[in-house]
Amino acid sequence: MPFLRSRAQPTVPASVDDWRPQRYGRGIRDVKDPIVEPSWGGVRVLARLEFGRIRFFDEDGVDCTEEFVGVADALAAAARSDDLILDGFLTVEPTQPSMGTRPAEPEAPGTGAMMANMLVGERVAGRRPPQRRHLDTDQPIAFVAIDLLRIDDTQLVDLPLLERKRLLDGALSVGDLIRITPYIRPPVSTFATTWRGMGFEEIAYKGANSRYFPAGQNDDWSIAPIPTR
Repeated sequence: MPFLRSRAQPTVPASVDDWRPQRYGRGIRDVKDPIVEPSWGGVRVLARLEFGRIRFFDEDGVDCTEEFVGVADALAAAARSDDLILDGFLTVEPTQPSMGTRPAEPEAPGTGAMMANMLVGERVAGRRPPQRRHLDTDQPIAFVAIDLLRIDDTQLVDLPLLERKRLLDGALSVGDLIRITPYIRPPVSTFATTWRGMGFEEIAYKGANSRYFPAGQNDDWSIAPIPTR
């Protein structure tokens, strides 16, 4: 019988200057006990709050803060700690103007409507254009946090994802330009129509107990198309 070797886990760079957004893995079959999030468009960055100032670093490690000063200032003001490292997206998707028309009579929000408000706030009223995978700088740009990697000088990358999510909820004050991505447990079918109608084309599967490997690949995270049924 051949000897099967397990894949070595990536190491965490000693300096946060060498950290990059964690790369997604090979497929959703490798994801254990998943939670599911919408897959945002735009520019994925690590946001570092140090000495009262936010700096954004893209997937290549390039400091792109000066391109997004307004969002950086909004994120610094929203922080509930003096020291944070966040994984997230600079994206126009939460700031799109209302489209379509609201019902004439008030209606109790359904599950899909409540999820829509979590994603993009009260601006959502109907179908949006297809999700853009680039930044339209003529539109207001927001930061959507998807993970928390450090807070108050404490590194969190070895904690389970759901624990990091819990800490993330208390780390930021959300607003028009600062959001925290929602997540659900499978099955996805309940929300698939809502997410497609809002313009999302893909979803992210992430292991509920997964660690975070800055600058590494994690097979416990994967991107997949939104199912059609």
